Amino acid sequence: MTARQPLPEKNRILSLDMMRGLALLGILLANSMHFQFGLFLIPDLHDYYPLGALDRAAEMFIVLFAQASFYTLFSFLFGYGMAMLKERLEQQELRFGVVYWRRMLILLGVGYVHGVFIWDGDILFVYALTSFVLFFFLKLKEKALFMWAIILLLLMASSIATPEDDSTLLLDQQLAHYSAEEKEVLSAGSYPEVVSFRMNADPLGMGIIGDIIMDLSAMVSVLGMFLLGSFVARKKWLEDVAAYRPLIKRVWWTTLLVGFPCKLAFVLHDSYQNEMLHTTVGGPFVAMFYASSIALIASTEKGQQALMPLAYVGRLSLTNYLAQSIVFTTLFYGYGAGLFGEIGFFFGMAAAFVFFAIQILASKWWLHRFYIGPFEWFWRMGTYLTVPRLKR
Repeated sequence: MTARQPLPEKNRILSLDMMRGLALLGILLANSMHFQFGLFLIPDLHDYYPLGALDRAAEMFIVLFAQASFYTLFSFLFGYGMAMLKERLEQQELRFGVVYWRRMLILLGVGYVHGVFIWDGDILFVYALTSFVLFFFLKLKEKALFMWAIILLLLMASSIATPEDDSTLLLDQQLAHYSAEEKEVLSAGSYPEVVSFRMNADPLGMGIIGDIIMDLSAMVSVLGMFLLGSFVARKKWLEDVAAYRPLIKRVWWTTLLVGFPCKLAFVLHDSYQNEMLHTTVGGPFVAMFYASSIALIASTEKGQQALMPLAYVGRLSLTNYLAQSIVFTTLFYGYGAGLFGEIGFFFGMAAAFVFFAIQILASKWWLHRFYIGPFEWFWRMGTYLTVPRLKR
């Protein structure tokens, strides 16, 4: 089987598909707050808790177990996938650079369309931009990849030491102003008005400079996990879990004991420093806790059976990611069902779980009939300039 065709099931690393599926569930849970309350969660702008304690409990659950961890896990898996792609293409004596850049330029275009015309919480555009930098890092040896990953992750974590000052307060005021305008257009605006708002709004109040700052900050935040994923792919730890079980167990215990306390601190007291601790330390550590958990569970036959529903969703990861945006913006925005700011965190979380269950069933049905998802098929076709097999 060449790289131009879908990878046979027997050659797939099942635990990676399961991780992708879990990441999609977590991303949807975290995004369920933003789909219905906007890109920035501003206190006093919305009634987050119409059900009182039930909504507050749902918020705590999402922040502790989902927020800042699953897009981080998705970043890790993206970097892992790019390192695998490089190895596979080089084994088949194909030109990695040409294929890679074509693949990432397609992703850049899809991310832009998704961010402007579907949902501005898009991550694909930033992933594509960051992948332009990742290309050069993939030339490094394993040790250098790991060192750069740690340096970048520590750089992000250093924000914990940054004091909250007048500039932080001014930024909060600007984001509150932006969010008030966003609330008005998303709750009552037509689809053209929503698209126009996305194209012309200025969250930081700095014009194109603000957009560049936001993109660069996002790129730095994901590049470290890209590199960590690439390093683990090179080491092949997930391809032979039995051989590396003691190492993976140490990772599991370390990430459990460090990650969740860092996130819990923010749940109990939402200071600026605790928020940075939650995002830049708790997020990556908990992401690796989830990854190591799935690696260990999926190494047994019973574990594989239990986690197989996640694998169905994970094999269609980008199709399912885009579907989540389409369905939930239609559910909450004024041009759809108009539930923006209406139902609170608990019912938003419940809707996420229900829709993910539907995605499991739909993905299983699709994979019994087709090799890959519709977006994955389109992406592969554009990448290799050939029509891959779709129907079984």
